[in-house]
Amino acid sequence: MKWRPGRRSLLTKLYIAMGMVALPLLLLHPLYVLPAVRAQLHADRVRTLRSVVETAYGVLELYQAKVTAGELSRAQAQAAAAQQLQELRYGKTEYFWVNDMSPRLVMHPHLPAMLGQDLTAYRDARGKAVFVDIVQLAKTQGEGAIAYAATRPGSKEPIPKESYVKLFAPWGWVLGTGVYVEDIEKEMAVMEQRLMVTVGAVLLLVAGVGWVFSRRVVRPVRMLSEAAKRVAAGDLNVTVPMDKEDEVGQLGHAFNTMVTGLRDTVQGIAAVADSTVAHADRIRRSSEVLAMITRQRSEQMKLVAESVQEMSRGMSQGAQQALLTAQAAESNGRVAAEGNEAVERSSRKIGELVQMVHRAAQMVARLQASSEVVGQMLQLIEDITTETNILAINTAIEAARAGESGKGFSVVAAEVRKLAERSRDVVSQIGHLLKQNQEETTAAAAQMRQGTLKVEEGVRLSTATGDALERIVSGAREIQSRVSTLASEGTRQSSSGQSLAHRIHSLSASAEDAVTGVEQITQSVLELHAQAQHLWTLAARFSPAEARTPLAPPSQDA
Repeated sequence: MKWRPGRRSLLTKLYIAMGMVALPLLLLHPLYVLPAVRAQLHADRVRTLRSVVETAYGVLELYQAKVTAGELSRAQAQAAAAQQLQELRYGKTEYFWVNDMSPRLVMHPHLPAMLGQDLTAYRDARGKAVFVDIVQLAKTQGEGAIAYAATRPGSKEPIPKESYVKLFAPWGWVLGTGVYVEDIEKEMAVMEQRLMVTVGAVLLLVAGVGWVFSRRVVRPVRMLSEAAKRVAAGDLNVTVPMDKEDEVGQLGHAFNTMVTGLRDTVQGIAAVADSTVAHADRIRRSSEVLAMITRQRSEQMKLVAESVQEMSRGMSQGAQQALLTAQAAESNGRVAAEGNEAVERSSRKIGELVQMVHRAAQMVARLQASSEVVGQMLQLIEDITTETNILAINTAIEAARAGESGKGFSVVAAEVRKLAERSRDVVSQIGHLLKQNQEETTAAAAQMRQGTLKVEEGVRLSTATGDALERIVSGAREIQSRVSTLASEGTRQSSSGQSLAHRIHSLSASAEDAVTGVEQITQSVLELHAQAQHLWTLAARFSPAEARTPLAPPSQDA
């Protein structure tokens, strides 16, 4: 599997960072620090040798002053100075030597056999003409450091040596002293050991700091990580104990506050979802009842329309009979008996028509009452829709407060609000249809009242016709006139009945549209119930286990 830096733990990253800090120190130790210390130690040793040579040089100056003062001869002064320098020691074993510019060895405490000998051909173990180089250095610079190989007293193995020489011009002597490089190496080893101890102590200190950091920072961060995983799994009863007030402690307190707020938000969303489901069920039941009542009223209006059509046909037949009666009265008064029977039949038909008109008026009155009930139910649905829309807005606000964790709730809230707006639109359409139905029902009721008046007038005319038949001989023309009037009124009543039947058919069609609209509301409410159920399911994921009681599905009863 390909390694990715983001998968390392915080503690591992910390140790890597400390390692990156310690690595330059470890690299600088052999590559820079030790060479720099070695060079500094060499420079210090050269300065020390120079200082020592300067001290011994004072001995030569002292005896030269005695020569100048006449206290000693030059030979006596040189012998006394050589003797004193031969006995002079520093660092327990380090010594001085003197050679002249020939070069000849004037004084050396460890090479008495070579005193006075010409050292031009003298070579060290590496073939270097040491004293020739010393004389050349003294001639050109007067003093300076020189390196060569020499044997330590008591040893036969030549080792590197650092020396410092200075020309004493009055006598032509070159005063010198030196130290063996292995002494410098020993000091360097001690210094290196001390540096290693220091570096080790620093590394131990860094490790200790990392351990303390892991105790005070990494462990609380791990606790926060575990708590966040539990929250992601749905446990909102998590509390991270924090006894510090530093940045990590503030992070822990902020996390606890966030979990508490998220728990309250989720509980509020669950309550809203539960309430929305309950309201959706009430809306669905109300819409089903409304659909059933509207369907029944539609069927009743169909029956009323059929009754009105039957009444119209009866009135048309009555008008035809009245015309025949008028013709018979005009052609022959002797058929008055037949006219009387026709009038009686007309009276019976008119009586039946009166009963039909009364029944139709009662049905129209019931239809008006039902329309008012439907209006009240539509108002109830609109109020519930408004409340649902408000609940959806509140849910969206709470989801926005929840941030990234509430994005799913925001989407569900938007869908719920869309369903509420669809329900409001459908309710508006049904209200418009209901208003149109009420107007047409009112018009039909007015027509029914007018028809009732006309029918009652026909009854009076029929009664008058019966009286006229008793005076058939003397009032035939009057009977003819009244029967003609009755026929005209019957024709108009038949036309009014046809118009009323047409309007009732329109009301029936509008009622069917209302039934369709209510069914659409029912479907929208079912969708709203499903969305609320889904919202509750999302909220229940973060609710305590004992509070995760599933919502009841929508009932299918009427």
